[in-house]
Amino acid sequence: MPLRAGAVVAATTAVLVAVLGFVLTFGAPSAHAAPEVTVRQDGRQLQAIELARRVEARQQELAALNRRADARDRALIGRQELLARYGYRGDPDAVRVVLPMASYDLSAGFGLTGPLWEAEHGGQDFSAGAGEPLVAVAAGVVTEVAYAGPYGLRTILELPDGTEVWYCHQTDVTVAVGQQVEVADVVGSVGSTGNSTGPHLHLEVRPAGGSPVDPMDWLRAAGLSP
Repeated sequence: MPLRAGAVVAATTAVLVAVLGFVLTFGAPSAHAAPEVTVRQDGRQLQAIELARRVEARQQELAALNRRADARDRALIGRQELLARYGYRGDPDAVRVVLPMASYDLSAGFGLTGPLWEAEHGGQDFSAGAGEPLVAVAAGVVTEVAYAGPYGLRTILELPDGTEVWYCHQTDVTVAVGQQVEVADVVGSVGSTGNSTGPHLHLEVRPAGGSPVDPMDWLRAAGLSP
């Protein structure tokens, strides 16, 4: 556990008191002291002063460590709050997957058929206001940012295991091809480009870049509750 300022002071007070007592005990030599005694006492005074200097330097080092630990704690708290917005409430250092957006309503689900789609609906739709930020559900590399016919403005994120995550119908993007993104980094925003009846995210998950699977099952398998 990081040392705090109070602990630093407590840890060094006894040493400082001891040093002060040492200096008082072996103070300045009397006028009648023998030369060799004077030399010894002067040497002890110098040693005490040097020890006090080292204690003070150590105290400053520990205080600096304490400030850095506090800064990291504050950063972790901020990170926890951010990840919680995207459905993850565990250890920030252990996060692997989050939800693609913070505020949404679930709409058309995976596997639906009908006049809106040429074939089965290959993803999950998340309805939201235009401009709602979209984030990387996991760390990966951006492999495509382009208009893709009925998918509208699409970003494809490839995860380390080869899984592709498609973000479709965006109004704009904030990433570029080849860019490495971390989990919960903003990648774009909700739009209604392509074959769309209103602002929403069409999210597809394609293991190894192949056929799509149900994004809801994939998110739940990662411990999330979309």
